[in-house]
Amino acid sequence: MSNISHKDFACLLNMLDCIKKIQSYSSKFNHADDFYNNNLSFDATMMNFIVIGKMVDKFTDLFLEETSGNIDWHKVS
Repeated sequence: MSNISHKDFACLLNMLDCIKKIQSYSSKFNHADDFYNNNLSFDATMMNFIVIGKMVDKFTDLFLEETSGNIDWHKVS
């Protein structure tokens, strides 16, 4: 893979930040029902999944092409 662009790097960092938030918001729950019934944590988590999907749309075509063998980006977005 060639050098990653600043734009793609920023998108990846944003996605990693979202993953950390998802882990933080959901880790305190032992049961899915408890998580689902906590509107604040559940909604915040879902919003971060949406942001991750939107970040995929911002990747350059070159980045998507070079990484598509390892990651199915269509499933992420």
